[in-house]
Amino acid sequence: MPERLSDLDPDVQTMLRDLMQDDYGSLLRTFLQDTDRRLCQLHDSLARKNWEAFRQAAHSFKGSCGNMGALALSKACQQAEEAAHNADAAAAAYICNLIDHLCLRIRPQLTCHS
Repeated sequence: MPERLSDLDPDVQTMLRDLMQDDYGSLLRTFLQDTDRRLCQLHDSLARKNWEAFRQAAHSFKGSCGNMGALALSKACQQAEEAAHNADAAAAAYICNLIDHLCLRIRPQLTCHS
């Protein structure tokens, strides 16, 4: 289990709000839509044990999460990359479930700001 990281870095969120201004809500909606797509990619590639596709999805998702200041999600995606690199199905399944949980936990925090 990853160390307990904040769901969102408030400094990153403030910087994004200041930078994006009226487009901040659109940024959040795009991130949430991308999150749904990435979760599908993770689950699909895990089910097929396609470790390269799983690693790529986790890597891309990690970058998106990092850009949004989603600290715990970014760390979990890093761990998913490692599980894929090791072709560790048990670890990948555990981390994939953790990513699902973190996505559910972060969604209301983001939608209240959109």
